[in-house]
Order: sequence, then structure tokens, then C-alpha cells
Amino acid sequence: MSAQLWALAVVGIMVLAAAGLEALRARRARRRVLGSGPSDLARHLPMNREELRARDPYILYFTGEGCTVCRTHQDPALARLGDVRVDKVDAVAERGLADRFHVYMLPTTVVMAADGHALHVNYGYAPAPKLERQLAEARRTALTATA
Repeated sequence: MSAQLWALAVVGIMVLAAAGLEALRARRARRRVLGSGPSDLARHLPMNREELRARDPYILYFTGEGCTVCRTHQDPALARLGDVRVDKVDAVAERGLADRFHVYMLPTTVVMAADGHALHVNYGYAPAPKLERQLAEARRTALTATA
């Protein structure tokens, strides 16, 4: 085999290894977020148990001023969800909250249970049908937990 083919093979292996490591990092971050307890942030939680039961799952939407994908894709996708609570979070201004959810990419959406548990984390653009499925699953989970 020529030196060029060997070099191409080595570069390909390096790219695959880097992609695998990034996928592993994202999976670990997602597990840490999903395994964490309820958020202690009062503005993202209902005030009492009656209010807690009455609330639906909601979405934390991490965005930023310079995020083009947020404006052109994620905002319209969230608008298609209809009457769903979406808490828009500036990932730069609220770095502590963004760190809690391991937000290193914008947009990032987090489907939250009414009790403050993170159920689904979507790093990057999440289309409306995917968010609708995640919200429906969150509602089913809430119904079976109360039954």
C-alpha cells in the first residue's frame, strides 16, 4: 500500500476514535443529568404539592444571543409544540444552570418532569416531533407514577 493510503487510513481511524470519545462524553453527561435529583432552582419548580401534580412536563431551552440554529430551527420547532411551558435560558448569562446540564452546545433542550427531574436532554437541534414524543412519554410517566 502506498504511503498516502496509509496516511488516509490513520486519519480515518483518528476521526472515528474522536467521534467515539465525543459520543461517550455526551452519553455520560446525559446520564449524569438524567440521574440527578430535582432542581433546587425555585423559578423552575412549582410552589406546593397540589400545584406540582397539576403541572405538565416542561422544557428548559438553552440558547444564546449568537445562536443562529436557535433562531432559524429550534425557535420554530418549539413554537409548533403549542401550549407547552418553555423556559428560555441564556446559557452564557446563566452559566451555573448550563453547567448543571452539561450544556456545551447550543441549542440544548431539556424535557423536565413537573417535579424538577430531567427526563430527556437533547444536545443540538431537536425537531418538534421528537420533543412531542418526549413530552408524551413524560406525561405517561407522570400518570403511572400517580396511579
